[in-house]
Amino acid sequence: MRAASVRRLFLLLGVGLVVAACAASGSAGTSTTTPTPAAGSAPASVKGPPIGPRPIDIRTALDVAAFVTPTGQIVCMLGADGVRCDYFAEDKTWVAPRPGNCDIDWGSSLTVDRTAGTSCVGDSIVAKAALDSGLDSWRKTTDPTVSWDGMTLVTLPEGAMLVVGTFRCDSADAGVTCQNDSTGHGFFMSRSSIRIF
Repeated sequence: MRAASVRRLFLLLGVGLVVAACAASGSAGTSTTTPTPAAGSAPASVKGPPIGPRPIDIRTALDVAAFVTPTGQIVCMLGADGVRCDYFAEDKTWVAPRPGNCDIDWGSSLTVDRTAGTSCVGDSIVAKAALDSGLDSWRKTTDPTVSWDGMTLVTLPEGAMLVVGTFRCDSADAGVTCQNDSTGHGFFMSRSSIRIF
């Protein structure tokens, strides 16, 4: 199953590069029109909302990986069974919806497995993103780090994608987007907003 996911990822990347090359080589006076789907419908090949262009810098890990965003405000952990991201700085302007039957901490953590939603958590995953935690095998030695509370945390650089199985997270200036490629469900998280899809 992992080999099929990797092949699918490279196929999508290849198609994107061909489309980009064709668009760049178009002549000046030529225009193309792309039909728009009817309201409420989407092309069959699209799962979930577009999360922007696929980065060229694709990192992979076999089973579990963790990172912080370059701002040091969001920490994420990816595994074969899902993704969890926590906004651990104090400056966010949103509160995630309270999950049902949650008697512990909520409001700063999102997750995606088959679907996406708010996490009900009683722990912190910040230490999972520490340099040499064992969850940084995907990291390039030239990647920047962030210091936090005496720890050196590994960052997923802006423009990079981290993939574990069918799960991926894209790091961008606007925030981080994580998605289950097999279901199309996921979320976006930044200082100013969240979006669950």
